[in-house]
Amino acid sequence: MTIHENVQQLVQSVRLYFPDLWSTRTHSITFRNTRGGYLRSRLTLLGIVWGILIVLWIPFDLFFLPQDQGYPIAIARLCLGGMLAFIAWQAHYRTKLKHAQQLITLMVLCLNIFYIYSISVLDFPQVYSGFIYGYTLLPIIHVAILTIFPITLKENLGLMAITACCQIGVDILANRLLSPENLAGYWLQNVLALMVIWSQQSKLYMLMRLYRQATLDPLTGIYNRRMLLQLAQKAMENCEQEKQPFTVLLFDIDKFKRVNDTWGHGAGDMVLRGFTQFIQSRIRKTDLFGRYGGEEFVLFLPNCDHQQAIEIAERTLQSLRSLKIAIEIDNAHLMITSSIGISSFTHGDSLSSLIDRADRALYECKDAGRNCYRYHALGQLHHHTERRRKIA
Repeated sequence: MTIHENVQQLVQSVRLYFPDLWSTRTHSITFRNTRGGYLRSRLTLLGIVWGILIVLWIPFDLFFLPQDQGYPIAIARLCLGGMLAFIAWQAHYRTKLKHAQQLITLMVLCLNIFYIYSISVLDFPQVYSGFIYGYTLLPIIHVAILTIFPITLKENLGLMAITACCQIGVDILANRLLSPENLAGYWLQNVLALMVIWSQQSKLYMLMRLYRQATLDPLTGIYNRRMLLQLAQKAMENCEQEKQPFTVLLFDIDKFKRVNDTWGHGAGDMVLRGFTQFIQSRIRKTDLFGRYGGEEFVLFLPNCDHQQAIEIAERTLQSLRSLKIAIEIDNAHLMITSSIGISSFTHGDSLSSLIDRADRALYECKDAGRNCYRYHALGQLHHHTERRRKIA
Protein backbone atom coordinates (compact mmCIF):
# COMPACT_ATOMS: atom_id res chain seq x y z
CA MET A 1 0.00 0.00 0.00
CA THR A 2 1.41 3.41 -1.03
CA ILE A 3 1.83 6.42 1.25
CA HIS A 4 -0.99 8.18 -0.60
CA GLU A 5 -3.36 5.26 0.03
CA ASN A 6 -2.35 5.19 3.71
CA VAL A 7 -3.08 8.89 4.04
CA GLN A 8 -6.45 8.47 2.30
CA GLN A 9 -7.36 5.60 4.61
CA LEU A 10 -6.38 7.66 7.66
CA VAL A 11 -8.41 10.66 6.49
CA GLN A 12 -11.41 8.43 5.83
CA SER A 13 -11.18 6.86 9.30
CA VAL A 14 -10.90 10.27 10.96
CA ARG A 15 -13.85 11.59 8.99
CA LEU A 16 -15.91 8.52 9.91
CA TYR A 17 -15.09 8.38 13.62
CA PHE A 18 -14.41 12.03 14.53
CA PRO A 19 -18.06 12.88 15.35
CA ASP A 20 -18.17 9.87 17.72
CA LEU A 21 -14.81 10.80 19.27
CA TRP A 22 -15.71 14.48 19.65
CA SER A 23 -18.92 14.18 21.67
CA THR A 24 -21.69 11.80 22.77
CA ARG A 25 -24.22 13.41 20.45
CA THR A 26 -24.04 10.64 17.85
CA HIS A 27 -23.70 7.78 20.37
CA SER A 28 -26.56 5.33 20.73
CA ILE A 29 -28.31 4.97 24.07
CA THR A 30 -26.93 1.47 24.54
CA PHE A 31 -23.36 2.57 23.87
CA ARG A 32 -23.78 5.43 26.33
CA ASN A 33 -24.86 2.92 28.94
CA THR A 34 -21.91 0.68 28.10
CA ARG A 35 -19.41 3.53 28.33
CA GLY A 36 -21.09 4.79 31.49
CA GLY A 37 -20.50 1.43 33.16
CA TYR A 38 -16.90 1.40 31.97
CA LEU A 39 -16.28 4.91 33.36
CA ARG A 40 -17.98 4.06 36.65
CA SER A 41 -15.80 1.01 37.27
CA ARG A 42 -12.60 2.94 36.61
CA LEU A 43 -13.77 5.93 38.62
CA THR A 44 -14.60 3.71 41.58
CA LEU A 45 -11.18 2.07 41.55
CA LEU A 46 -9.37 5.38 41.05
CA GLY A 47 -11.29 7.06 43.86
CA ILE A 48 -10.40 4.29 46.31
CA VAL A 49 -6.72 3.98 45.34
CA TRP A 50 -6.08 7.72 44.99
CA GLY A 51 -7.92 8.48 48.22
CA ILE A 52 -5.76 5.98 50.14
CA LEU A 53 -2.55 7.35 48.63
CA ILE A 54 -3.56 10.92 49.45
CA VAL A 55 -4.12 10.04 53.12
CA LEU A 56 -0.97 7.92 53.39
CA TRP A 57 1.13 10.96 52.47
CA ILE A 58 0.06 12.85 55.62
CA PRO A 59 3.00 11.62 57.80
CA PHE A 60 5.48 12.99 55.26
CA ASP A 61 3.78 16.41 55.32
CA LEU A 62 3.91 16.48 59.13
CA PHE A 63 7.56 15.43 59.14
CA PHE A 64 9.01 17.63 56.37
CA LEU A 65 6.84 20.75 56.63
CA PRO A 66 6.70 23.33 59.42
CA GLN A 67 3.83 22.86 61.85
CA ASP A 68 1.90 25.89 60.59
CA GLN A 69 1.94 24.36 57.08
CA GLY A 70 1.92 20.62 57.75
CA TYR A 71 -1.25 20.49 59.86
CA PRO A 72 -3.49 22.56 57.51
CA ILE A 73 -2.35 20.51 54.52
CA ALA A 74 -2.86 17.27 56.46
CA ILE A 75 -6.44 18.31 57.23
CA ALA A 76 -6.94 19.19 53.56
CA ARG A 77 -5.63 15.75 52.61
CA LEU A 78 -8.15 14.09 54.92
CA CYS A 79 -10.93 16.12 53.35
CA LEU A 80 -9.75 15.25 49.82
CA GLY A 81 -9.44 11.57 50.73
CA GLY A 82 -12.99 11.67 52.11
CA MET A 83 -14.30 13.31 48.91
CA LEU A 84 -12.56 10.72 46.73
CA ALA A 85 -14.10 7.95 48.84
CA PHE A 86 -17.50 9.61 48.42
CA ILE A 87 -16.99 9.84 44.65
CA ALA A 88 -16.03 6.15 44.54
CA TRP A 89 -19.14 5.23 46.53
CA GLN A 90 -21.40 7.32 44.29
CA ALA A 91 -19.81 5.88 41.13
CA HIS A 92 -20.52 2.37 42.39
CA TYR A 93 -24.26 3.01 42.83
CA ARG A 94 -25.03 5.54 40.10
CA THR A 95 -25.71 3.84 36.77
CA LYS A 96 -26.10 6.53 34.10
CA LEU A 97 -23.42 8.05 31.91
CA LYS A 98 -24.25 11.58 33.01
CA HIS A 99 -23.61 10.56 36.63
CA ALA A 100 -20.14 9.28 35.69
CA GLN A 101 -19.44 12.50 33.82
CA GLN A 102 -20.54 14.60 36.77
CA LEU A 103 -18.43 12.58 39.22
CA ILE A 104 -15.31 12.83 37.05
CA THR A 105 -15.80 16.60 36.90
CA LEU A 106 -16.26 16.70 40.68
CA MET A 107 -13.05 14.70 41.16
CA VAL A 108 -11.06 17.11 38.96
CA LEU A 109 -12.51 20.10 40.85
CA CYS A 110 -11.62 18.58 44.23
CA LEU A 111 -8.07 17.83 43.14
CA ASN A 112 -7.59 21.38 41.87
CA ILE A 113 -9.11 22.93 44.99
CA PHE A 114 -6.61 20.94 47.05
CA TYR A 115 -3.80 22.17 44.77
CA ILE A 116 -4.82 25.82 45.13
CA TYR A 117 -5.21 25.52 48.90
CA SER A 118 -1.93 23.68 49.47
CA ILE A 119 0.04 26.11 47.29
CA SER A 120 -1.48 29.07 49.15
CA VAL A 121 -0.59 27.49 52.54
CA LEU A 122 2.96 27.01 51.26
CA ASP A 123 2.97 30.72 50.33
CA PHE A 124 3.29 30.11 46.57
CA PRO A 125 6.75 28.48 46.55
CA GLN A 126 9.27 29.65 43.96
CA VAL A 127 11.75 26.81 44.45
CA TYR A 128 12.03 24.08 41.85
CA SER A 129 13.59 21.36 44.01
CA GLY A 130 13.02 19.72 47.37
CA PHE A 131 9.92 18.46 49.12
CA ILE A 132 7.74 21.48 48.37
CA TYR A 133 8.47 21.21 44.65
CA GLY A 134 6.21 18.15 44.50
CA TYR A 135 3.17 20.37 45.12
CA THR A 136 3.92 22.48 42.05
CA LEU A 137 3.71 19.30 39.95
CA LEU A 138 0.15 18.43 41.02
CA PRO A 139 -1.45 19.86 37.82
CA ILE A 140 0.67 17.49 35.75
CA ILE A 141 -0.57 14.57 37.84
CA HIS A 142 -4.17 15.80 37.46
CA VAL A 143 -3.78 15.70 33.68
CA ALA A 144 -2.03 12.32 33.71
CA ILE A 145 -4.73 10.50 35.71
CA LEU A 146 -7.29 11.31 33.01
CA THR A 147 -5.50 8.79 30.79
CA ILE A 148 -7.47 5.88 32.25
CA PHE A 149 -10.84 7.27 31.13
CA PRO A 150 -12.22 6.61 27.61
CA ILE A 151 -13.83 10.04 27.36
CA THR A 152 -14.66 12.14 24.31
CA LEU A 153 -12.43 14.96 23.12
CA LYS A 154 -15.01 17.53 24.16
CA GLU A 155 -15.22 16.10 27.68
CA ASN A 156 -11.44 15.93 27.94
CA LEU A 157 -10.87 19.52 26.87
CA GLY A 158 -13.40 20.68 29.44
CA LEU A 159 -11.66 18.79 32.25
CA MET A 160 -8.21 19.94 31.21
CA ALA A 161 -9.46 23.52 31.01
CA ILE A 162 -10.34 23.35 34.73
CA THR A 163 -6.79 22.32 35.61
CA ALA A 164 -5.25 24.87 33.21
CA CYS A 165 -7.30 27.76 34.62
CA CYS A 166 -6.41 26.83 38.20
CA GLN A 167 -2.72 26.49 37.37
CA ILE A 168 -2.56 29.79 35.48
CA GLY A 169 -4.39 31.53 38.32
CA VAL A 170 -1.90 30.18 40.86
CA ASP A 171 1.07 31.20 38.68
CA ILE A 172 -0.32 34.72 38.31
CA LEU A 173 -0.71 35.05 42.09
CA ALA A 174 2.81 33.66 42.55
CA ASN A 175 4.13 36.17 39.98
CA ARG A 176 5.88 33.45 37.98
CA LEU A 177 3.61 33.06 34.95
CA LEU A 178 6.28 34.00 32.37
CA SER A 179 9.36 32.74 34.15
CA PRO A 180 11.61 30.47 32.01
CA GLU A 181 11.16 27.54 34.40
CA ASN A 182 7.41 27.93 34.34
CA LEU A 183 7.23 28.17 30.56
CA ALA A 184 9.27 24.98 30.30
CA GLY A 185 6.79 23.34 32.67
CA TYR A 186 3.90 24.46 30.49
CA TRP A 187 5.60 22.98 27.44
CA LEU A 188 6.06 19.67 29.21
CA GLN A 189 2.47 19.71 30.40
CA ASN A 190 1.13 20.40 26.90
CA VAL A 191 3.12 17.49 25.49
CA LEU A 192 1.72 15.29 28.25
CA ALA A 193 -1.80 16.56 27.53
CA LEU A 194 -1.47 15.57 23.86
CA MET A 195 -0.31 12.09 24.88
CA VAL A 196 -3.24 11.80 27.30
CA ILE A 197 -5.70 12.87 24.59
CA TRP A 198 -4.20 10.32 22.18
CA SER A 199 -4.50 7.59 24.79
CA GLN A 200 -8.09 8.52 25.66
CA GLN A 201 -9.23 8.65 22.05
CA SER A 202 -7.54 5.32 21.34
CA LYS A 203 -9.39 3.73 24.27
CA LEU A 204 -12.70 5.26 23.19
CA TYR A 205 -12.16 4.20 19.58
CA MET A 206 -11.32 0.63 20.60
CA LEU A 207 -14.28 0.48 22.99
CA MET A 208 -16.55 1.71 20.22
CA ARG A 209 -15.26 -0.84 17.72
CA LEU A 210 -15.57 -3.73 20.16
CA TYR A 211 -19.07 -2.60 21.08
CA ARG A 212 -20.15 -2.43 17.45
CA GLN A 213 -18.67 -5.81 16.64
CA ALA A 214 -20.46 -7.36 19.60
CA THR A 215 -23.85 -5.69 19.16
CA LEU A 216 -24.36 -4.64 15.54
CA ASP A 217 -24.99 -6.59 12.39
CA PRO A 218 -21.91 -6.05 10.20
CA LEU A 219 -23.89 -5.79 6.95
CA THR A 220 -26.74 -3.48 7.88
CA GLY A 221 -25.32 -1.67 10.93
CA ILE A 222 -28.42 -2.30 13.07
CA TYR A 223 -28.68 -4.45 16.20
CA ASN A 224 -27.82 -8.08 15.81
CA ARG A 225 -30.13 -10.75 17.17
CA ARG A 226 -28.40 -11.19 20.54
CA MET A 227 -28.30 -7.50 21.41
CA LEU A 228 -31.79 -6.89 20.03
CA LEU A 229 -33.35 -9.54 22.24
CA GLN A 230 -31.49 -8.28 25.32
CA LEU A 231 -32.77 -4.73 24.80
CA ALA A 232 -36.26 -5.96 23.93
CA GLN A 233 -36.44 -7.99 27.15
CA LYS A 234 -35.65 -4.90 29.22
CA ALA A 235 -38.06 -2.74 27.22
CA MET A 236 -40.85 -5.31 27.60
CA GLU A 237 -40.30 -5.53 31.37
CA ASN A 238 -40.39 -1.74 31.67
CA CYS A 239 -43.64 -1.57 29.69
CA GLU A 240 -45.15 -4.29 31.87
CA GLN A 241 -44.20 -2.43 35.06
CA GLU A 242 -45.57 0.86 33.75
CA LYS A 243 -48.65 -0.90 32.29
CA GLN A 244 -47.88 0.31 28.78
CA PRO A 245 -48.48 -1.68 25.57
CA PHE A 246 -45.62 -3.41 23.82
CA THR A 247 -45.84 -4.73 20.26
CA VAL A 248 -43.57 -6.56 17.86
CA LEU A 249 -43.46 -6.46 14.05
CA LEU A 250 -41.63 -9.30 12.33
CA PHE A 251 -40.62 -8.45 8.74
CA ASP A 252 -39.68 -10.88 5.99
CA ILE A 253 -38.57 -9.62 2.57
CA ASP A 254 -40.66 -11.49 0.02
CA LYS A 255 -38.90 -13.84 -2.42
CA PHE A 256 -35.48 -12.67 -1.31
CA LYS A 257 -33.81 -15.89 -2.49
CA ARG A 258 -34.90 -15.03 -6.01
CA VAL A 259 -32.93 -11.75 -5.77
CA ASN A 260 -29.77 -13.62 -4.82
CA ASP A 261 -30.27 -16.24 -7.54
CA THR A 262 -31.00 -13.66 -10.25
CA TRP A 263 -28.69 -10.76 -9.41
CA GLY A 264 -26.12 -12.30 -7.07
CA HIS A 265 -25.42 -11.99 -3.36
CA GLY A 266 -23.93 -8.52 -3.78
CA ALA A 267 -27.29 -7.26 -5.00
CA GLY A 268 -28.96 -9.12 -2.15
CA ASP A 269 -26.75 -7.27 0.33
CA MET A 270 -27.76 -3.95 -1.22
CA VAL A 271 -31.41 -4.90 -0.87
CA LEU A 272 -30.91 -5.72 2.81
CA ARG A 273 -29.15 -2.39 3.41
CA GLY A 274 -31.77 -0.50 1.45
CA PHE A 275 -34.60 -2.12 3.38
CA THR A 276 -32.84 -1.35 6.66
CA GLN A 277 -32.44 2.33 5.78
CA PHE A 278 -36.07 2.47 4.70
CA ILE A 279 -37.35 1.15 8.03
CA GLN A 280 -34.91 3.19 10.12
CA SER A 281 -36.12 6.41 8.52
CA ARG A 282 -39.66 5.70 9.73
CA ILE A 283 -39.25 4.63 13.36
CA ARG A 284 -39.01 6.48 16.67
CA LYS A 285 -35.86 6.79 18.75
CA THR A 286 -37.46 4.60 21.41
CA ASP A 287 -38.18 1.77 18.96
CA LEU A 288 -35.83 -1.21 18.72
CA PHE A 289 -35.00 -2.43 15.24
CA GLY A 290 -32.62 -5.24 14.38
CA ARG A 291 -31.81 -8.09 12.05
CA TYR A 292 -33.29 -11.36 13.27
CA GLY A 293 -31.58 -13.55 10.70
CA GLY A 294 -31.24 -13.77 6.92
CA GLU A 295 -33.91 -11.54 5.39
CA GLU A 296 -35.97 -11.35 8.61
CA PHE A 297 -36.04 -8.18 10.70
CA VAL A 298 -37.75 -7.36 13.98
CA LEU A 299 -39.17 -4.05 15.15
CA PHE A 300 -40.16 -3.73 18.81
CA LEU A 301 -42.56 -0.88 19.59
CA PRO A 302 -42.73 0.19 23.27
CA ASN A 303 -45.86 2.11 24.26
CA CYS A 304 -47.63 1.05 21.07
CA ASP A 305 -50.73 -1.18 21.03
CA HIS A 306 -51.72 -3.62 18.31
CA GLN A 307 -54.09 -1.18 16.59
CA GLN A 308 -51.35 1.41 16.23
CA ALA A 309 -48.97 -1.31 15.05
CA ILE A 310 -51.45 -2.37 12.36
CA GLU A 311 -51.65 1.22 11.14
CA ILE A 312 -47.84 1.39 11.08
CA ALA A 313 -47.72 -1.87 9.09
CA GLU A 314 -50.24 -0.55 6.56
CA ARG A 315 -48.28 2.68 6.01
CA THR A 316 -44.99 0.79 5.79
CA LEU A 317 -46.25 -1.67 3.17
CA GLN A 318 -47.77 1.13 1.13
CA SER A 319 -44.52 3.14 1.13
CA LEU A 320 -42.41 0.05 0.51
CA ARG A 321 -44.24 -0.72 -2.73
CA SER A 322 -42.85 2.46 -4.27
CA LEU A 323 -39.29 1.94 -2.99
CA LYS A 324 -36.63 1.39 -5.66
CA ILE A 325 -33.24 0.07 -4.54
CA ALA A 326 -30.21 0.65 -6.77
CA ILE A 327 -28.06 -2.49 -7.10
CA GLU A 328 -25.21 -1.04 -9.21
CA ILE A 329 -25.69 -3.66 -11.91
CA ASP A 330 -26.59 -2.26 -15.36
CA ASN A 331 -28.08 0.76 -13.55
CA ALA A 332 -30.88 -1.53 -12.41
CA HIS A 333 -33.28 -0.79 -9.56
CA LEU A 334 -35.17 -3.47 -7.69
CA MET A 335 -38.61 -3.16 -6.14
CA ILE A 336 -39.39 -5.32 -3.14
CA THR A 337 -42.29 -6.16 -0.88
CA SER A 338 -42.48 -7.52 2.62
CA SER A 339 -44.72 -9.63 4.82
CA ILE A 340 -45.28 -8.51 8.41
CA GLY A 341 -46.31 -10.61 11.39
CA ILE A 342 -47.67 -8.67 14.37
CA SER A 343 -48.24 -9.59 17.99
CA SER A 344 -48.82 -7.53 21.13
CA PHE A 345 -47.85 -8.18 24.74
CA THR A 346 -50.47 -9.72 26.98
CA HIS A 347 -50.13 -10.43 30.69
CA GLY A 348 -48.23 -13.70 31.11
CA ASP A 349 -46.38 -13.33 27.82
CA SER A 350 -42.66 -13.92 27.51
CA LEU A 351 -40.50 -12.40 24.82
CA SER A 352 -40.22 -15.83 23.22
CA SER A 353 -43.98 -16.36 23.09
CA LEU A 354 -44.46 -12.84 21.75
CA ILE A 355 -42.05 -13.42 18.88
CA ASP A 356 -43.49 -16.90 18.26
CA ARG A 357 -46.97 -15.44 17.71
CA ALA A 358 -45.55 -12.85 15.32
CA ASP A 359 -43.77 -15.67 13.50
CA ARG A 360 -47.02 -17.62 13.14
CA ALA A 361 -48.72 -14.48 11.86
CA LEU A 362 -45.91 -14.08 9.34
CA TYR A 363 -46.54 -17.57 7.97
CA GLU A 364 -50.18 -16.69 7.51
CA CYS A 365 -48.97 -13.81 5.35
CA LYS A 366 -47.12 -16.36 3.22
CA ASP A 367 -50.27 -18.42 2.90
CA ALA A 368 -52.19 -15.28 1.89
CA GLY A 369 -49.80 -14.52 -0.96
CA ARG A 370 -47.26 -12.25 0.78
CA ASN A 371 -47.07 -8.43 0.65
CA CYS A 372 -49.47 -8.10 3.56
CA TYR A 373 -49.64 -8.15 7.36
CA ARG A 374 -51.38 -10.39 9.88
CA TYR A 375 -51.97 -9.95 13.60
CA HIS A 376 -51.88 -12.86 16.05
CA ALA A 377 -53.54 -12.41 19.42
CA LEU A 378 -52.85 -14.56 22.48
CA GLY A 379 -54.65 -17.89 22.22
CA GLN A 380 -55.26 -17.58 18.49
CA LEU A 381 -54.61 -20.90 16.74
CA HIS A 382 -52.53 -21.27 13.61
CA HIS A 383 -54.32 -22.72 10.61
CA HIS A 384 -51.84 -25.57 10.29
CA THR A 385 -50.74 -28.01 12.92
CA GLU A 386 -47.38 -28.49 11.27
CA ARG A 387 -45.00 -25.70 10.37
CA ARG A 388 -44.80 -25.24 6.64
CA ARG A 389 -41.48 -24.95 4.89
CA LYS A 390 -40.79 -21.33 4.09
CA ILE A 391 -40.93 -20.63 0.37
CA ALA A 392 -38.50 -18.02 -0.87
